[in-house]
Amino acid sequence: MEGHNSGLPPLEEPCTDCNGTGKYRKKDPYEFAPSLHCLTCKGHKVAATEAGKQIIDFISRRFQINDKEVQRRMFGD
Repeated sequence: MEGHNSGLPPLEEPCTDCNGTGKYRKKDPYEFAPSLHCLTCKGHKVAATEAGKQIIDFISRRFQINDKEVQRRMFGD
């Protein structure tokens, strides 16, 4: 929400691995791409900030969900 101050720091930011495109960036043209989507943001174009990672960690501990399950539910496979 624009103009809304929740008191929380930003929880996500444009993904730096794909420059916010959501696409896997090859280092060279002959590299095999393991996915069409960026491996960090899973194609969502944003990645968790340090504050966001702390929230994910809290959710994992509080609800006894492993990190991969939290990532899958929040960002897709």
